[in-house]
Amino acid sequence: MKLCLLILTCHHVIHYAKAALHEYTWTLKSRRPQKKDPTFSPDCYLDRPMLLVNDQFPGPAIEASVGDTVRVTLVNHSPTESVSLHFHGLTMLGQPYVDGTGSVSQCASGPLQTQVYEFVVTDAGTHYWHGRKSWLVHSGLLDICISNISMERGDGFQGPIVITDPSNEDENALSEMYDEEAVVFLQDWYRLDGNYRRTGLDTNPFIWIGNAQTFLINGGGILPSCLANPTDASCAEDCSLDNYIRTIEVEAGKTYRMRLISATELIGVNFAIQGHTMTVVEVEGTIVEPFEVESLDIMPAQRYSVLVTMDQVPDYYWATTAVRYRNAGPTGYINIKYSGATDANLTLSRPMPSHPIWNDTQPTIDLETQLVTKNVDEYDDSDVLTAEPTSIRRIIIVGTQAQDLTLGLLRWATNNVTNMMSDEPMVLSSYKAVHAQGATSWPDTEIPGHVRVSDKPPNVWDYTQPVQGSVGEYNGDRGLSYIPLIEGEVVEIVLQNARALNGAAEMHAWHLHGHNFYVVGRGFGTFDENTDVASYNLINPVRRDTATLLPLGWTAFRFKANNPGAWSFHCTMTAHALMGMGLVFVTSPELLEIPPMGARSCLANSLKSPSTCLGGAPACFDAVSDCVTKGFVHCLDGCCWSPDSPTKSPVMQGPTSKADKRRV
Repeated sequence: MKLCLLILTCHHVIHYAKAALHEYTWTLKSRRPQKKDPTFSPDCYLDRPMLLVNDQFPGPAIEASVGDTVRVTLVNHSPTESVSLHFHGLTMLGQPYVDGTGSVSQCASGPLQTQVYEFVVTDAGTHYWHGRKSWLVHSGLLDICISNISMERGDGFQGPIVITDPSNEDENALSEMYDEEAVVFLQDWYRLDGNYRRTGLDTNPFIWIGNAQTFLINGGGILPSCLANPTDASCAEDCSLDNYIRTIEVEAGKTYRMRLISATELIGVNFAIQGHTMTVVEVEGTIVEPFEVESLDIMPAQRYSVLVTMDQVPDYYWATTAVRYRNAGPTGYINIKYSGATDANLTLSRPMPSHPIWNDTQPTIDLETQLVTKNVDEYDDSDVLTAEPTSIRRIIIVGTQAQDLTLGLLRWATNNVTNMMSDEPMVLSSYKAVHAQGATSWPDTEIPGHVRVSDKPPNVWDYTQPVQGSVGEYNGDRGLSYIPLIEGEVVEIVLQNARALNGAAEMHAWHLHGHNFYVVGRGFGTFDENTDVASYNLINPVRRDTATLLPLGWTAFRFKANNPGAWSFHCTMTAHALMGMGLVFVTSPELLEIPPMGARSCLANSLKSPSTCLGGAPACFDAVSDCVTKGFVHCLDGCCWSPDSPTKSPVMQGPTSKADKRRV
């Protein structure tokens, strides 16, 4: 029997003939651990604001199978915060309005409001959900609605997703290789909450968020200063390793599938278990050819499944994390305790796993070189690997740091454009643009008020050298930036790293919403289209949704634009994304059904597209004239109606894009 250890969640399941409906009701509340009640403190430190779902940390798990329907009702009890939910790793194929990305796929749910996310699951694997916050920045020059990325997930507003696929032969074969499973949820933890850290990024002079003070595994860790001085007034009175470090209980001789989820907001880490090897078997939903490792690099927003056989003398063993690609940071700890081990207090004097030094790129290269998809031909998008070179659209994206002289802020830019959120979701803006009177056909349609990013960087130089000599300290434009795509086209993205203005070469990780992609190549220096393509793996590259971009390196991946809608693409290091390191891919918006009210108005919450209205009434957008010409009086919630009409509100049935209807 398989058990999901450590993550406890209650939800309602309704079973149908072939699929089930999983219903979750989540209440979001602000919490603050105090001396008299340190219950919510994950690391001994007190008086640190948190944002929790159902008072759980990490948040509740979503568990379902491919083909099931998940319905999450988010009750926002915050009197001040507008939020949305993103389901990281779920592509939402044919369901573009439930991606949970404010300013892209919807307006956020306002304070003291309730929003329902309902979707059909299409992606097996290890994923996670996290919250996003919306607010308006008043700069004196511009009003900018920032709601796509926020730091509130780093305040506890996130949790795991585990999706199985009983019909998949590789999944079934993998399930025979282990006895039980456990989620290992990784998170960097700051003493200052997200609002404070976010404010520093938008000030002049610039205040960097710095490194986290604690690293948490499954919601447990210990602040080093509290461990050294537990009587400090800012620390809980029960501060000890035994009280704050989490434990995974195991049995000798059994093999465990550990689902590693990196929910960090800044740092990549290396994970290892003292005295045990790990066999890598899954990457972000893709079953890979198994291989053994002593330790594993995992970057922000990435996920892995590893098999661990408990073949040591019954005792307790430390599993730890070490920071990668930043020269300082906290260590994470979790206790692997064998059944029958002698009870003893936890101590850091016991043997610890070994980790690579922070700036050694070879372990990451070795790991990612070995990641190959087990049966690549089983995926219906694998034809991107055999596409004719002339049919592939290659987009080279260079991320550079920039001083925005207008705003007086330090920003990041992609191809000289700093991404900033707008007060209208991109999916709505693009829908209105393609349906506007006299609009040119997509992808040449102009989206008013938005900035189109070029397929190639405007300035090309040796990217190992300082940016100031070529681009300068000022980027060329700002706004909600996008690249238009056409449904069905094969897209190749080449991510090119460059130095920050201070000369530092950083690691980045990039996540693509709405799609999976094949990582076909990587290297160092400046990508050369004439020579580097020959080094691609076009046979069995790993299929995933979050790619590593090493310092002074490049990474290439391919995907098929098979999901009409607006899909965010951004650095998963939250501070970088907030500073503008990202854009939106907009795919064939002319194929979308009418956007739901939750995408059209921040005063509405419905995310169901009015593709089918009660009583057979026609759908409408905003104009009453859309309905009057059809014999109705009003346009209400996306459906035409009149006093004698049986329809008063829309009911969405089936897919929400015309393209998806063709696939049904």
